Amino acid sequence: MFGEQGYRGTTTREIARRASVNEVTIFRLFKSKRALFDAVVAERSPLAQISRRVSFEVSGPIDDLILQNAKAVLTVLRANRHLLMVMFGDAWRQQATRRAMRDSVVAKGIGLVTEFMRVQMDAGKIRQMDPEIAARALMGMIQAYFLTKELLEGGKPDPEYDDRILRGFVSIFLDGMRPDRGAEE
Repeated sequence: MFGEQGYRGTTTREIARRASVNEVTIFRLFKSKRALFDAVVAERSPLAQISRRVSFEVSGPIDDLILQNAKAVLTVLRANRHLLMVMFGDAWRQQATRRAMRDSVVAKGIGLVTEFMRVQMDAGKIRQMDPEIAARALMGMIQAYFLTKELLEGGKPDPEYDDRILRGFVSIFLDGMRPDRGAEE
């Protein structure tokens, strides 16, 4: 319901009705609407789904692995877009939501991707550097694409377009944007 109607548009009375419980039960379990929302953020965050879908495999081409993981992340983000939009909107206005998202979603997500980068660096698949910086760079490209595509452009996802964009991100991430200087010298 939070994903459909937003935090302000959702009432505990309506939640109780749809859950077929007494409204008092909600307050007994969660104490407040805010506490219920925070529990939803922690439990329903797409991070758990993303964690189950991404691969840390070190065999095979790194390009394919990162592309596969990027597609998995984009799929999960899109499947949870309504809840994410409410969470982002509420985090902008509410310090408690911002803190809950930072602690239960953002920090853990950065940790997951940082560990992925560390594993790939240790396997010699990508160059050694600060793995958190690498994690934030890759995450930033995918998240920015998701947000601009879903919020500003809307419309139906186009798998071919997504594939082209994500392949470009992987190329930029792994190869950078500088011209091949070896061929000139």
